[in-house]
Amino acid sequence: MTARIGVRLVGLAAGTAVIAAANVALGRRLAADHRLRERETAQIHRLRAVSTPARDRLAKQLSTAADVPASVIHGLAATALLHRFCGQPRVVARPAIALVSETLVYLVSGALVGRERPAVPRLDHEQPTSSFPSGHLGATVSLAVTYAILAGRLSSPAARAGVRTAAIAWPSLLAWSRIYVGMHFPSDVLVGAANGVATGLLTAAVLADDRPDDAPRIFPPANLTHTRKPSRAGMRIGGKSSERGRAGL
Repeated sequence: MTARIGVRLVGLAAGTAVIAAANVALGRRLAADHRLRERETAQIHRLRAVSTPARDRLAKQLSTAADVPASVIHGLAATALLHRFCGQPRVVARPAIALVSETLVYLVSGALVGRERPAVPRLDHEQPTSSFPSGHLGATVSLAVTYAILAGRLSSPAARAGVRTAAIAWPSLLAWSRIYVGMHFPSDVLVGAANGVATGLLTAAVLADDRPDDAPRIFPPANLTHTRKPSRAGMRIGGKSSERGRAGL
């Protein structure tokens, strides 16, 4: 058991390192491309060409809603729910491990790339970190991928569809807002989303529990399911059979 856990941890660390290395190589090329910087700055200006006070407020609210505390809170909430209704350690750990893996990728690549943020007026609070990659989107997508995969374990088709729809809609809105408020270039957001997908899938693969994720077994939990009571007709039939059996004796 200990050896198996060690192998999983090594696989997770190796996968995270590969993703971070790819980020550094790509990020340095993007940061050195001044023409790309000009084109992406122009795209931000075009995105804001139809700005209104209401749209500005919405973009800022969406952007700040995915700050680190928010990601940590809903990651912990998901972990608590999984622990309550599932209890399988490898499943319970997935949101936290996915978030840690993506955060390591973000911190390493951001420190080694150091891309400046867009030269546009920012609608969000200033952040001293690198523009590349988008850590907000990376963390959000990593958790969204984890939730979408685990949604296959829900017994309700409506619940599965709801979780997976939210897992697409929320990161999409966040990507728009992070570009709109001037915190990232579009390429930062795209790479951040790719990091989220990669770390979410990596975590699911490393912490797989050898059973398909589309086998509903979390909600409702087995210990809360109710057995069907026998019908009155069945009780009458059973009663008559018993009486006949006693008569035969």
